[in-house]
Amino acid sequence: MYARIVYIGHVTPEDTLDFNVRYAWAGIARIYGQLAASRGTTMAMGQALLNIEKNGTPSTQLGPRMGMEKTSLSRLLNNLESHGMIERRNDSEDRRIVRVHLTEDGKKERDRARQAVRKFNRWMADQLGTDRMARLLEDLQQLNAHLVQYPTEELIPEVGPRSNPDSNAA
Repeated sequence: MYARIVYIGHVTPEDTLDFNVRYAWAGIARIYGQLAASRGTTMAMGQALLNIEKNGTPSTQLGPRMGMEKTSLSRLLNNLESHGMIERRNDSEDRRIVRVHLTEDGKKERDRARQAVRKFNRWMADQLGTDRMARLLEDLQQLNAHLVQYPTEELIPEVGPRSNPDSNAA
């Protein structure tokens, strides 16, 4: 069964892309959050561990990969460091660059997170069927490619200035 696509007239939240993507993500985040909590970690910690490469990753690359702002990323890295999962080292070739490296504990936790992601994706493929899962992934990748090109300024509806309720007072 296909969802209704409505461009004019009455639109319910369920008819919109953003509602359905957000609703699906909330479900996925709940599942990963529960799994992480059972290990004494958070979903964000697992996501960070999964994004750190074998030879370390510059901290400036982690934020964009994870969709995090600098302050949130800094807090997350401090948390991972205090849990003994990462260490920060200056790059051997460019001392201005700080690379984030996994410790042995970090590698073990990353492997657990990787197993959880694989298990979840296998389960979803079993639920949807492998062909439909592959199409869904292709569609989401295409959606992400288009979102980068979204012409925000051109598509914002024109509205008049906001009225100030106090300006009508006599």
